[in-house]
Parts: sequence; C-alpha cells; structure tokens
Amino acid sequence: MISLCFRHSTPRTAVWMPSKMSISTLREQKTVLRKRIQSELKQLSPQEIQRQSAIITQKVLQSPVYKKATSLAIFLSMPGREVSTREIVLQALKDEKHVYVPYLHKGQDSKGKIMDMLKLHDRHDFESLVPDAWGIPSLSPDTVLQRSNALGGMGVPSEDMDDQGNFPTLDVIYMPAVAFDYSRQRLGHGKGFYDRYLHTYKTCLDAAQPGQKMPFLVGIALRQQILSPEEKVPVNDDDWPVDEVLTAHE
Repeated sequence: MISLCFRHSTPRTAVWMPSKMSISTLREQKTVLRKRIQSELKQLSPQEIQRQSAIITQKVLQSPVYKKATSLAIFLSMPGREVSTREIVLQALKDEKHVYVPYLHKGQDSKGKIMDMLKLHDRHDFESLVPDAWGIPSLSPDTVLQRSNALGGMGVPSEDMDDQGNFPTLDVIYMPAVAFDYSRQRLGHGKGFYDRYLHTYKTCLDAAQPGQKMPFLVGIALRQQILSPEEKVPVNDDDWPVDEVLTAHE
C-alpha cells in the first residue's frame, strides 16, 4: 500500500472563464462527471471506505501542515460517500487545536443557504452532534450564538461584517469533493458552498490583514475520487483549486 500525496508549489492562478454560451456546457460536464464518480463510490464497501480513511487520517495527522496549525476547519463526513474525518476531528480536539466545522444557514440576502465555519467546544460537543438528512453530524441552531466563527465574532456574521470586528483565524481548511484532478482542481457537489466561503474569507482577510495569506487548502478524498492524470475537472473562475490533495492509492 502506497500513500499518495500530490502537492504543487505554484500559487493559485485564475483559470479559464467560459463565455456565457458555454456555461451550460460546463454544468453538463460537471454533472456527468459527478454521476460517474458517485456511481463508482456506491460500489465501495463500508470496510473499504474505513480502510482508506485510516490511511488518509494518518497522512493528515503526520503532515507538517497539521502539526503547525493551531486553528483548522474540516468537513464532517457523509456516511458511505467520502473519507471519514471523525478520527481527525477527535485527534485535533485532543491536541487542543481550534476546530471549526461547517454550519449551513440561510443568508440575509441569499435565496439559498450559505456556509460558515463554527467552533467545536470539545469532544463531548462533537459526539453530541445530531446527523442531518444526509447522515452528516450537524450543529444545532440553538448553539450557534455560543460558537466562535472562523471569520471572527460569535455565531453567523451580521450584514455589516465590519461591525463584528471580523478577524479570520484559520491556518488550514480540509475540503471535501466529488473529485480532484492532478492539477488540484476540485469538483464539489454543485452547491458552491466552499467556493463562496473562500471568497468571503478572502474578503474578510484582506480587510483585516492586507497581504496576509489565505489558509492552506487541503483536499482529502478516496482514491476513487482522484481522476486519472490525463483527465481534468471542468472549471471556471469561481472554482478554487486546493494546495494539496491527500488520498490512499494502491
């Protein structure tokens, strides 16, 4: 068994932005790729997902990025569909790192939901999370006001972010995906939660600390979610690449 980790030292750069005439084609390409990868994931047994998750967990915990981080954000897993992050979360809490997890809510000016990263208090807090309709452990709305936001302040941001004195705090963000390619491009689930969150984070960061670097972005995925070297994720300017991808590979 070989652990596969691919990383590039080149900075994030803008990618090709399709014309209006090709946006529908881009969506179609993403939809086709999502269906293909999701079909492959359905063939995996729980034991295989657990096996790969254990390899990836060790890869994360042994990495210099994790060891140096004092504050991190990480997704909570969808059972049977992606890498289990449970042991990473538990170890990070044991290591006394500040751990932030996704909270989806309706934005003030948004027709759909948006994502914030809110802090877990401790192991008991994490173990008390109730699964949502997708089986993902989720924060209760009743606890939101008592949780630190990774953008600064408590709870979800107000309409005027400056009024909260936002001061982004994350060192690293561990990101899920349907698929990654060898250029570190990411295919999400199609809702745009992470792409919009990263844009918001950068806006807050530039306002609070001009010139400060964004958090290090790490994609973690099952090996079936990694495209062949010849295949590319279809992307546009709204799609953020990650800095590193961690997976397990035979």
